[in-house]
Amino acid sequence: MKSILPLTLILALVVAFENCASNQGNQKLGVSKINTGSHLAQIESIDADLKSSTLSDESRDKLVIRKGKLLLDLGKYDETISTLNQVNQAKSNPVQLSEWNLTMGKAYVGKNEYSKAIQFLNQSERLDKNTNLMERKKLVVQSLVAEREYYPALATLTKTYTKGNQKKDEFYYETAAKTYLKMGFEYKNTGFYQKGLQVANLGLEEFPNNETLKSIQKECLEVLQPEGKL
Repeated sequence: MKSILPLTLILALVVAFENCASNQGNQKLGVSKINTGSHLAQIESIDADLKSSTLSDESRDKLVIRKGKLLLDLGKYDETISTLNQVNQAKSNPVQLSEWNLTMGKAYVGKNEYSKAIQFLNQSERLDKNTNLMERKKLVVQSLVAEREYYPALATLTKTYTKGNQKKDEFYYETAAKTYLKMGFEYKNTGFYQKGLQVANLGLEEFPNNETLKSIQKECLEVLQPEGKL
């Protein structure tokens, strides 16, 4: 099939995808929005508390999970994982273990090890289906897209927002439109660009100032207009 993209646009799309993925990863894990000094002080305090011989196993595990979450905020993903592995999973209650799996999943997202992240995120949901539901689902969708599992990502995204009549937010429109854009780029199929454009247009009706949707709209139009597909 004849390529539908000029070389300059292909290179631009590749750079855009890489930059967007990097920025999105930092935003969703909150790396750029923390007080480093406060986090380090809290970690130091937790380390001091963990030296106490009077702590119960449950209290100790709560402190370890708290420390892991602070390390996660700091972007110290390997330290997060090694810290969380100190938790006695066999003695943890389901809700606490769900939180443990969620934090592990986030750490692996931070390491760009998405298949491992999905395993922990899914286990977190199996243990506790109510707490942090949307956060988990969004991370799973993002991980599936990163793994180029586009159809499962779109299916999960649709199911997440359909179940319980969840209102479609900016995340929904951005992720769906971006996924279709990536599918068009990867499969060299204008149909996916058309779907990406449709979703971006719908999203901009709800969120007219969304720069991500405007960028996706522009990229889709750059591909579709020269081909006379509109």
